[in-house]
Amino acid sequence: MKKFFKFMPMLLVAVLGFATWSCDDDDDKDEAIAITMLPDSAKEFVTTYFSNAVIVSARVDSNEYEAMLSDGTKIEFDRTGVWTDVDAPRGKTIPTGFYPSAIDTYVAANYSGNGINEISKESRGYDVELVSGVDLVFDYNGEFVAVDK
Repeated sequence: MKKFFKFMPMLLVAVLGFATWSCDDDDDKDEAIAITMLPDSAKEFVTTYFSNAVIVSARVDSNEYEAMLSDGTKIEFDRTGVWTDVDAPRGKTIPTGFYPSAIDTYVAANYSGNGINEISKESRGYDVELVSGVDLVFDYNGEFVAVDK
């Protein structure tokens, strides 16, 4: 019985280690990369639309790149460097011009005083979150589709 209790801690560590290892999904791990390793189109996007901020860190995983900006904005890019999601810090708005202008027109007319806090490209078009927390759905032409609940 003494031998059993003597080896119990080692057995527990081995079981926990295996459980942690087996739940680890290597395909979704992202890793820090040098900013210079971002695709040129991603760096140009930041320079063009976020001229008051700089990239402070970058990450990559099997499907996409992610850039964190000095103003707290997080931008996700596909493998070719095309933006897929732009997320400003809470209460802040993103710049305009890189998505259909019809979205801005609709928001200004129907949600006066609310800027866009986050925009994502989805299979159906654009998912937009306003600073107020309202989620809107637009098609690829920027035409309003629905309030996302």
